[in-house]
Amino acid sequence: MNKINIFRSSLALLLALTTPSLTSCESLDQGNLSELAESNLPQSDADAQALVNAVYSNNITMCTSFMYLFDLTTETTVSGENPNGGGGMLGLLAWDGTNSYIVSAWSTIYTAIARANDTIEKLEKNPAGVSPAIASRVIGEAKFLRAYWYNYAVQIWGPIPLVTSTTGGKNAIRNSETEVYQQIVDDLKDAAERLPEASGYGLSDVGRATRGAANAALAKVYLTWAQTDDDLTDAQRKEYFNNSVEYAQKVIDSNQYSLEENFYDNWNNQNRNGKESIFAVQAYIGSSVNGDNSGGNHLCHCSFSTSYSVSLPHIAPGPDNSVENSYLDGDQRKDVSFADSLWRPSTQSYFHFYFDADGNGTKESGFSRYNKYIDHDSPETSAADRAMNRTVIRYAEVLLVQAEAINERDGQPNSQAYEAFNKVRRRAFREDINSSAAQAHDLATGLNYEQFKEAIIQERSWEFTLEQKHLLDLKRWKILVKTIKNSALAKNYPQYSKQNIEYKHYRFPIPQAQREVNPNLWQNYGYDGSDITANPYVGRE
Repeated sequence: MNKINIFRSSLALLLALTTPSLTSCESLDQGNLSELAESNLPQSDADAQALVNAVYSNNITMCTSFMYLFDLTTETTVSGENPNGGGGMLGLLAWDGTNSYIVSAWSTIYTAIARANDTIEKLEKNPAGVSPAIASRVIGEAKFLRAYWYNYAVQIWGPIPLVTSTTGGKNAIRNSETEVYQQIVDDLKDAAERLPEASGYGLSDVGRATRGAANAALAKVYLTWAQTDDDLTDAQRKEYFNNSVEYAQKVIDSNQYSLEENFYDNWNNQNRNGKESIFAVQAYIGSSVNGDNSGGNHLCHCSFSTSYSVSLPHIAPGPDNSVENSYLDGDQRKDVSFADSLWRPSTQSYFHFYFDADGNGTKESGFSRYNKYIDHDSPETSAADRAMNRTVIRYAEVLLVQAEAINERDGQPNSQAYEAFNKVRRRAFREDINSSAAQAHDLATGLNYEQFKEAIIQERSWEFTLEQKHLLDLKRWKILVKTIKNSALAKNYPQYSKQNIEYKHYRFPIPQAQREVNPNLWQNYGYDGSDITANPYVGRE
């Protein structure tokens, strides 16, 4: 399968010269990037595509950061790293404004946004040599990616600087969540108008943003916006929940996507960008931007960093195996998401990570492994190769988003919500997804709002293990503190410090170095340097 080759154009040098690479000690001042000589503008379709390829490239570097920020910080995951390092401190819920992963996330996100702004402005100048069709599509890609990055940023930090031009950024203020979400929605709507469906791309462009990806993102963004923005009216929330339902339906009606019958095929390297994939980070051997010859997806490394040994890797399910043990019998997602044992080609035998130490038939030693990001084609080199796609949006989430949005909009589920939910559930048990007859594992009918919401919460836990969604889900459902504090991991394994979850953890701190450069970046509640004394999250749960 061909893929986007991020720096194959001669424009790579131009990018290095004109695109900012923000470090932790630089402000968001991007310079006057658009006031360039005409000779520095893209002069061909290939140049235009190379510009936006650089915005995609930032995604490779964020695989680890997103996993640490959104999975390791919850009750599902523990770390085998140095407890005094950036990752270790995230796992122990002991981060501050100097944490290396929080600092890196800010730098990477705003570098990508600056590159997106640069791309949009250059192509809006209608440079000679770039065809109108390609210019419009690339602007659509850049706007999709700008929205993508802002969507992560607003969920990480809350109000954030909203910079949409190459001349902005210096001493930027933190815009409200309402303003940021409105920009995200505006960008995604424009992107959806400009971008082709997945079937409209050739093989060499697999992995680019599509109309389906923009509509799927709109469905999720409207749902999240309505659930998290405290400044919205009840009427606005209902409107946005309805928008979420409608954009999910656009994806469904496009007939571009469907559920994989085998859940594993979403991570099968022989089935990259399969029929369920809507948007994924492309990681092939040689696509790393870190100067090595790997694919760069550190989810693969962190999941299996200690390879075939019982030593704890960088990340692992907690010792209580609470999520793994919660699956219903026959659910194919369990063995795809977790591995107690793994086949080892070099020995032609299974290696056991989580095992029966005393031989009494009960597993009580070791830790399972996250199985989704172990390459089963070459497991013994998987951690070094790091060459699997990172799944960002897939069709199953569109279905569950629609079901959830209906329940939120109407205060109860309807037949459409049950249908969307049950498609995901049926696939899990290899039942007939489209049958008009009830299937054995269909969700019981007659549920009220709270019961259906609890079903959504549980289903997303089973469906999206290690897909960088769990912390964000807990935050938007306003159950972060009570979920983690009441977990078995918090209660029974104090060495992982999950019992130290606080309301301040609804947001990450603004990196301290950024605040030193820009005094307008006030600090979030509960962190050193914050002037906010009253807990803004009181009553949230």
